[in-house]
Amino acid sequence: NGGLRAMALNDGATLTCLSNDLGYENVFSTQIAMHANEGDLLVAISSSGRSESITKAVHTARDKGCAVVTLSGFAPGNPLRDLGDLNFYVASDQYGYVEIAHLAICHAVLDFSCGLVPPTLS
Repeated sequence: NGGLRAMALNDGATLTCLSNDLGYENVFSTQIAMHANEGDLLVAISSSGRSESITKAVHTARDKGCAVVTLSGFAPGNPLRDLGDLNFYVASDQYGYVEIAHLAICHAVLDFSCGLVPPTLS
């Protein structure tokens, strides 16, 4: 939707295979190493910003020449928050609030890519 080439890295069989063979901390970085191209964009989402599988994915994406957008919450000093070119941080320690804010951001990005024009403030 929105004319964006996209890939979700959460296929159950892939996650099981890679986590069994390489450790769960490598499930996303391995897929990025195999599929990412220079100039791609990685959107890295972790409520706490402390998920090793996500931070490793970001480092791999950087090695491949990708841009990175992060979405995190909980502690303002979480490791993920400083790794992106653009970093969205939700100042809450409640999973529900952080996740719903991340969802709203993702929906807004898709809406804009589909051509939504925000209303003019008068």
